[in-house]
Amino acid sequence: MNWKSIFAPRSLFLKIFMWFWLAAAVMAGVWNLMFWLSLAEIPVPGSRGAFGEALKLYAESAVQVYDREGSQAFEQYVRRSKQDSGTEIYLFDGNGTALSTPVTEDAAKIAREVRDTQKTASHIFLGRLTWGRAVTTPGGKDYIFVSRLRQAVLPRPSAFSAGRVIASVLVVGLVCYLLALYLTSPVKKLQATVKNFAEGNLEARVSPELGNRRDELADLGREFDRMAERISSLISSQKRLLADISHELRSPLARLSVALELARKNSNGKAAGPLDRIEQESERVNQLVGQLLTLTRLESGAEHVPPETVVLEDLVQQIIDDANFEAKPLNREVKAVQLDHCRVRGSSELLRSAIENVIRNAIRYTTEGTAVEVSLVWRLNTAVLRVRDYGPGVPESELQHIFEPFYRVSEARERTSGGTGLGLSIADRTIKLHGGGIRAENAKNGLIVTMELPLAPVTATTASAPVKVSI
Repeated sequence: MNWKSIFAPRSLFLKIFMWFWLAAAVMAGVWNLMFWLSLAEIPVPGSRGAFGEALKLYAESAVQVYDREGSQAFEQYVRRSKQDSGTEIYLFDGNGTALSTPVTEDAAKIAREVRDTQKTASHIFLGRLTWGRAVTTPGGKDYIFVSRLRQAVLPRPSAFSAGRVIASVLVVGLVCYLLALYLTSPVKKLQATVKNFAEGNLEARVSPELGNRRDELADLGREFDRMAERISSLISSQKRLLADISHELRSPLARLSVALELARKNSNGKAAGPLDRIEQESERVNQLVGQLLTLTRLESGAEHVPPETVVLEDLVQQIIDDANFEAKPLNREVKAVQLDHCRVRGSSELLRSAIENVIRNAIRYTTEGTAVEVSLVWRLNTAVLRVRDYGPGVPESELQHIFEPFYRVSEARERTSGGTGLGLSIADRTIKLHGGGIRAENAKNGLIVTMELPLAPVTATTASAPVKVSI
């Protein structure tokens, strides 16, 4: 058993609840024990009345048995008394020496007190009376009689009954539970809001969930809301800036293309090399602007997934054919390892763009003479698309960043790679827009990018078992 996990749970609620409850239960137990022990100081009720007379007759009767019939008869008398009434009897001589064994410390203490004071002595411990007195026989012999009654002289306080003690502990537990719930509920609300904000909902706020609280946790929630508002404003400004720049660049690029064609006609072929270079760079900038606009639309929510069914294996096969045509001149290849029948809901154009970006990225970095392997598998209610290359891979510390806009792995920062750092970002946003997920992991001699998309609901016309197609 892991005791550390029991006494030091990870949940703040359990920590507060358990330790509050334990502290309250210990306090209640100590209070009960102190009250019970205090009963030892309570005087014997009715020691001079009928109760005292009964004890006096009891003592004289026991001493008479010992004095007339001997120790064996007295021992039988002691056993019979304990068996019948539960009363323990002890007898001492006038000097306080025990005449019966065994003798408890409490009885010996009472005997010494009677010997020293020559008065009746009594003591109550945990509600049980130990009583003693001196007895002189008609023959002049002195004895000290001590008895310990089984039943409590005083009735037990009702608060100490087992049922009420248990009920008290349960009530204390309920109060501690409500207190712990009150203290930790805003923390849970803050945690849920932070998680929601981290997943991309920039409108998530804590204040509406905390109500009218005025404590430190409410102050923490308001500070988080101010931080979230600032971050949301900065991100929105960044998105607007990218969108504005992208739109503003389109017009100069269009005019540059017209000017480029006029320059070709007027140069009579004398400046073909520099003009081709200008056209190449212009086309690269135009592609970058197009990707920026696409990314901006995806992040702003302007793109909506149409309710159409996409035959995913056909779409992937078309992309593989096009990509393979582009890879052949680079001494590379794209091949399908397995394609299952999969139907998803969404936009075929957006999905085509996302999958193309991943496959083209794999073509860019796979080693010459190798093939990019593509597989589409039907797994329960999910279509799993994997793209594997045989390139240098990505450092483990940078895997989580490769889907960020303009992020470049340190080994691929040169422009010779031909990328802009937006392709995987577009793929990430597109797949998430369709309710799926995308991740990357290193394999032996390469990188695997996995895209998962929820399958479309199966109907009578589309229901069929997954069929594997090897190509």
